[in-house]
Amino acid sequence: MDSSQLLFSLLTSVGVRMPVIIALGVAIILLADAPAGRVRTVARSGLAVLLGAVLAEALLTVLPVLLVVQGKFDAVASLSSSMGVARFVVALIQAGAFVALAWALVHGLRQRPDAPR
Repeated sequence: MDSSQLLFSLLTSVGVRMPVIIALGVAIILLADAPAGRVRTVARSGLAVLLGAVLAEALLTVLPVLLVVQGKFDAVASLSSSMGVARFVVALIQAGAFVALAWALVHGLRQRPDAPR
């Protein structure tokens, strides 16, 4: 694998996640004019954690390719089980961030004076 193939693999790994990265960035910006408080802090934290998880997924996708390029085939074989655990941990982190966002949404809606109860 030459450097152009490696670069293409890296760009593809990040590129397929770009719409989600952009959406999370826009969501963080939309929260900029929200009233300061615990709800906004939790929502921002949830979005930031989701952004970090998306970037971690991209890194986990690229890591085996980097090892193959370096010729460390034994490391790729031993990495297989650890990658499963790492992907599971990233999924748990994403789940926690989604719960934080849902909490912020529910509390934000409950605090609106015109919201039906």
